Amino acid sequence: MGALTVWRKQAGSFSPEVVQLLQTFATQSALAIQNARLFREIEEKGRQLELASKYKSQFLASMSHELRTPMNSVLGYTRMLLMNVYGELPEKVQDVHQRIDKGGRHLLGLINDVLDFSKIEAGQLTLAINPFSMMDVIQSVVASTQPLATEKNLSLKVTMPADLPAALGDERRIIQVLINLVGNAIKFTDAGAIQIEAAAVNNELVVSVSDTGLGISEADLESIFEEFRQAEGAIAQRKGGTGLGLAIAKRIVELHGGKIWVESEVGKGSTFSFTLPERSSPPS
Repeated sequence: MGALTVWRKQAGSFSPEVVQLLQTFATQSALAIQNARLFREIEEKGRQLELASKYKSQFLASMSHELRTPMNSVLGYTRMLLMNVYGELPEKVQDVHQRIDKGGRHLLGLINDVLDFSKIEAGQLTLAINPFSMMDVIQSVVASTQPLATEKNLSLKVTMPADLPAALGDERRIIQVLINLVGNAIKFTDAGAIQIEAAAVNNELVVSVSDTGLGISEADLESIFEEFRQAEGAIAQRKGGTGLGLAIAKRIVELHGGKIWVESEVGKGSTFSFTLPERSSPPS
């Protein structure tokens, strides 16, 4: 509640026009005061949400780290048992331990995704920027993912020039991005091939991963890089995952000053591409 009071020096009443003007001014003043109050409330809510988001990211980062440590121990002992360090195991027991190892590594991958995303959200993910060979990175990723492709009878092909320039960035994080893209391509492809291509274009390195898999609907293309989002559909949902892999890949690429995008058609496969700064001379 408020009041607007106006005096005049001379006797007599205000003209109707002046009264109307003052009423309009009073109304607009009340709206301005109310808007200012709402704006302050929104600012305060924004600060509270920002603080809550910060605490959430810190909590997830802490919990992910605490979960990863014992999981690494479990996997370490499981690997030692499979290597017969404590004596030879019966065949049935080995099979069970292999399943434990596979499930544990899958769980560790999910934990690592949450940890990385939490670090990104909290602004704690730092990059070690150095020149590196993209050819070596691609060959390393192929060596890591080839068994997965072979298991599904998929061919894994690589196309890149012999004089591909060096890239500038965090080699370990770029390997993480490429493994995510190739791993997704294998996961969502039941027949055909996975193609990795790299080329230098306008002082940038462009790396693409193509598949002949399920494809992504046009409706999902806009949100595929958002956190905790996965393509719709029963088949896609059965493939599992946290829905963080592509979001993490996007953030990592953008931290390098690059961009990432996808082209896809349902039933005809997808092509994920990203760019990185190029370094004119190869690393020593």
